[in-house]
Amino acid sequence: MATNVIAYDNLEISAFELKYLKELKITNSINNHSKLELVGLLPEDKGETYIYSTEENTPIEVHYKDDKGNKNSIFNGIISSVKVKANKDVYYLYVEAYSFTYLMDVVKKSCSFQNVNMTSHELVKSVIGLYSNADVVMNIPNVPIGEFILQYKETDWEFIRRIISKYNQGLFSEIQTPNIKLFCGVLENLEQQDLEINSYNVYKEIDTYEEMKKNYLLDANETDYIIYEVQSHKILKLGSSINFKNSSFYVSSVCNELKQGILCNKYKLQNKRGLRQNRLFNQEVIGISLDGQIIGVKRDRVQVSLKIDEGRDSGNAYWFPYSTIAGSPDGGGWYCMPEISEKIRVNCPTKDEKRAFVINAIATHSADKPDENDRMSNPDNKSLKTDSGQEVKFTPNGVLIECNGGQAKVNLNNDGTIDVIGQKNINLACAKGLSLRAENQLSISAVNGIDILCESGSNMIMTEGDEILLNGTRVHNNG
Repeated sequence: MATNVIAYDNLEISAFELKYLKELKITNSINNHSKLELVGLLPEDKGETYIYSTEENTPIEVHYKDDKGNKNSIFNGIISSVKVKANKDVYYLYVEAYSFTYLMDVVKKSCSFQNVNMTSHELVKSVIGLYSNADVVMNIPNVPIGEFILQYKETDWEFIRRIISKYNQGLFSEIQTPNIKLFCGVLENLEQQDLEINSYNVYKEIDTYEEMKKNYLLDANETDYIIYEVQSHKILKLGSSINFKNSSFYVSSVCNELKQGILCNKYKLQNKRGLRQNRLFNQEVIGISLDGQIIGVKRDRVQVSLKIDEGRDSGNAYWFPYSTIAGSPDGGGWYCMPEISEKIRVNCPTKDEKRAFVINAIATHSADKPDENDRMSNPDNKSLKTDSGQEVKFTPNGVLIECNGGQAKVNLNNDGTIDVIGQKNINLACAKGLSLRAENQLSISAVNGIDILCESGSNMIMTEGDEILLNGTRVHNNG
């Protein structure tokens, strides 16, 4: 890196032709996009030209040439705002621009990551890979995510920033290259640069230390939040490793600014532990319900294909806990799992999506002309029905249990009667004794005949020919 003084006339702006660079400021810090602000005097023939020629995602570069004539870039990004102030024939151009990482921070997205075996590196790279020529350098543990992860109404920048905050790391924007380049976490084994400084400011952020110690980092030390503010003619990158005061520091903030025609570089230096970030959460997920359908059921858990993931592979779906009506620690309570393809909702009760669980969906059935077969035509009737045709109905008149549209059913009526109906056979069996008793009358009827038998060999047969046949080793007739 150059140590010579860089003056305004040695700086070049790629996107614009300027007669004179009046103001320039470049800032870069952890978890933020780098920002460029400049003011320059335009040639008279340019006037408002740049207002019309500057389009969406117009790139801009700020660079200088060293003593050997080599071009050294100090900012690359896209223009976000351009303005011209005119006073007679004098035109000043005002420009704001952000690093290319800003392209990741435009569109809000919603999707889920359900494969618990996907690693943290694979997750981040799958998002970065959506952008042309984007690059990412990882310095977080490459371990399976192990839980349900939801990107909900978040830009890709916000999402990745939140994901790596799980490891108390931040995002570092690289602005020396003409494309998206990110560093996830502080890089290891960087070549340490010497920085000789005679004057500096030093302070301690006690409030930040207390917040981090009490809420996020139990091992935080006060020395982690001692910050040195230094100035140098040397161009340093965010996250650079510096040898200062015979100790190792890292650049946590960069500000390059033209002052009296000279580019002054101000840096904040902290030890590595001081660059750790607090855990971030997406507050938007609190209380949301996501529509989906069941694709797998196992014990008290289900796999779900979410509507927000339409068109994506649902393989290796996450096993969500399913919310039952009632349950107890000993396994008692209500057990009724949903069917495959049944519509459900995934509910997130807290800011941490790993707490999500599945609940029943709002019914989507509708009937333009309700009839007697419509289960929802009378709200006084309650029912539970499966896809295979079993149903239990609770009505003001009693309880009906039936299978396959009435092939077999039992009516428990409020008037005290019980109807047992089967389209084929009805079998009654017990291990010991079976008693049939009526206070007034017991009726047994059949169309063809009645056969009462004992496994010892005796039986009584009533035929359709008005005959009664008695068989046994001994027959007693009291008539």
